Amino acid sequence: MCLGIPAQLVEGETGHQDLVMAAVGGVPRPVNVGLLDERPGIGDWILVHMGFALNTMTAAEAQDALDALGAERAAEDREAEREIGALQAAMDAAAQAEEEAIAARWMS
Repeated sequence: MCLGIPAQLVEGETGHQDLVMAAVGGVPRPVNVGLLDERPGIGDWILVHMGFALNTMTAAEAQDALDALGAERAAEDREAEREIGALQAAMDAAAQAEEEAIAARWMS
């Protein structure tokens, strides 16, 4: 599966005809726009994959994609928290069993 990330152009001239600077997640990155039929302008939104602009998009499309990516990240964070909680519970149970085994040896 390929993942395209919305990016907004922040600088059009980089010294190379196919490169622009686009903010990807708020961080300026060089992006190759050579695959596009028309060169986007500063403020335009593009869909970027592996450093290449695949197509242009509207601000609403970009926001929808960013919202979806945010929801996916939130779901992954919740799953990671559940896994960490289960791991912690297993570690606590193992520690408790070890403490009980040590106490049993001392009591006998």
